[in-house]
Amino acid sequence: MATTTPKRVMQETMDYHALNAMLNLYDKAGHIQFDKDQQAIDAFFAAHVRPHSVTFASQHERLETLVREGYYDDAVLARYDRAFVLRLFEHAHASGFRFQTFLGAWKFYTSYTLKTFDGKRYLEHFEDRVTMVALTLAQGDETLATQLTDEMLSGRFQPATPTFLNCGKQQRGELVSCFLLRIEDNMESIGRAVNSALQLSKRGGGGRVFTLQSARGGRADQTH
Repeated sequence: MATTTPKRVMQETMDYHALNAMLNLYDKAGHIQFDKDQQAIDAFFAAHVRPHSVTFASQHERLETLVREGYYDDAVLARYDRAFVLRLFEHAHASGFRFQTFLGAWKFYTSYTLKTFDGKRYLEHFEDRVTMVALTLAQGDETLATQLTDEMLSGRFQPATPTFLNCGKQQRGELVSCFLLRIEDNMESIGRAVNSALQLSKRGGGGRVFTLQSARGGRADQTH
């Protein structure tokens, strides 16, 4: 009769949080246990992502459903031939993408992926979000959409949070990230900056650069 060691039982029943936490523990050889992080990703998908994902018979059915039910913006998809859109989704899913860290997978599914309106089930995987972002940014350019998809899947290009989160959705926030206003050392520039900050702050956060301003008590070189 085969025996099961306590160590084996512990590893088989360990959840993804515990596996990820083992990165903080060295193995007997004194090495960081990077393999535990990969095991955590697999456990996360098996125990959480797949059971909580909505499945569709086909990508075509998925897109039709998400547009009809108010999740995807049909204006984005309408810029392209539907056959190309389906090929691009297929291309993304065939890329072999895999999250490099458990934290990356966890962050994506908790913060970025499209969910049902009650927030309980997932409607996208990473490849789907990347494709919708690419289709939105390319604005009908099929070549650019393909290039953007490949760049994001490879990790060479990652849009800012508002862009990656909101692209392609019917109910979304702005795509802007943050603004930075440079203020010259004169009253006209200061006045414009105040007004611009008021207008821009309606759409996103930001800041102002005061490095060109004269210090308090500093000498004024000229007056008008």
